[in-house]
Amino acid sequence: MLKLLCIGLLFVSYALSAQIDSVMVTAQLKERGGYAKLADRFNMSDSTLTIEDFKLIYYGYQTTPAYYSKDVEFKENLIKPLNRAGQYNQVLEVADSILLVNPVSIVAHFEKAFACARLGKTDLEAYHRKRYILLCNVIKTSGDGSALLRFNCNSTNDALEFISYKGFTAINDRKTDTGLIEFDLAKNKPKLLHLYFFIPNEAYTAPNLNPDSE
Repeated sequence: MLKLLCIGLLFVSYALSAQIDSVMVTAQLKERGGYAKLADRFNMSDSTLTIEDFKLIYYGYQTTPAYYSKDVEFKENLIKPLNRAGQYNQVLEVADSILLVNPVSIVAHFEKAFACARLGKTDLEAYHRKRYILLCNVIKTSGDGSALLRFNCNSTNDALEFISYKGFTAINDRKTDTGLIEFDLAKNKPKLLHLYFFIPNEAYTAPNLNPDSE
C-alpha cells in the first residue's frame, strides 16, 4: 500500500513539475530584452538564436498578455478545412492573423507552409516549414510522451499538431487525476496506446462528446 502511495505521489510530482515556471521564464526573457524582442529575432531568422532561446520563445508565450486566446483557437480550427477546400489565399490571411497574436502557433506555421507550397511561394513555404519543424523539436525535447516524462505544449491544438508531426493520429483525450492530458492514439506500428502532455488549464479544450447539443 505504501509503495502504491509513493508511486502516486511521484506521478503528482511529475505533473506539477511539468508546469512552466513563469517567474524564472520571465526573468530569463528580461535578460534577453523581453519576449517581443526575442520573438522578433525568431521572425527575422536570427541565426544566433540558441536552443534555449527557442524554448523561451515557445514557452515564454505563456507569460505574455496575449496568452490564451479562444479567438486564435477558433481560427486554428478554421484554417485546416480551408486548406482542404483549396482556399489557399484565405489560409494565408487567417494564418497571418493568428501569427500576429501568437508567433509560435504550430498550426498556423504548418498550414501556411502547406498553402504556400500549393501557391508556388517556395521561399515563404520554406520559412514557415522550418519554424514548424523547429517548434515541434522544442516540444520533442520536453519529454518522451510517457506519463512520467510528458511532453509540454502551449495548447491543445499544438499538442494535436505535434502528435501528427510524430506520425500518430489522436482519436480522443482527457485530463487525468494528475493533471496531465492523455491522448488516445489510433492503431500505429509502434503499438503505442497513449501520449501524455502537460497543457495549462486555460489552454486545454476537452473534446466535445455531444456535438449536436447546444
